[in-house]
Amino acid sequence: MTRRDAREAAFIALFQIDVGRAAMEPAIHAATRGKRVDDRSLEYLRKTVSGVIEHRADIDRTISRLAIGWSLDRMGTVDRNLLRLAVYEILHLDDVPVGVAINEAVALAKKFGDEESGKFINGILGRLAREMAANPDDTRE
Repeated sequence: MTRRDAREAAFIALFQIDVGRAAMEPAIHAATRGKRVDDRSLEYLRKTVSGVIEHRADIDRTISRLAIGWSLDRMGTVDRNLLRLAVYEILHLDDVPVGVAINEAVALAKKFGDEESGKFINGILGRLAREMAANPDDTRE
């Protein structure tokens, strides 16, 4: 499983957790059903999904601050969960470059979202990237 495939599975698991109130492990299992998942991909999946769950309140505050004029409840479920995943990667995973997290979120938005999802996600994550560039010591843990 490639990192891109693992990221997509993480998004699907997060979506199931958000919409279906699924528990983490069953959501990960469902998102990877029928796929060959190596140990490295499974580690990324678990780390990412559990990280989003653990830091969800902070991630949601960040998204709410950046999404001017949009509440989390008003966002589409796809967009909201892709943003959660990407913001987690950007703020908490040192091995994921900011540009990669943004590009991958936009690609997933084009695959799973509506026709405006890619632009919406790119705009919010671009705002976060500009903030980070202006204040590099304040944003990444």
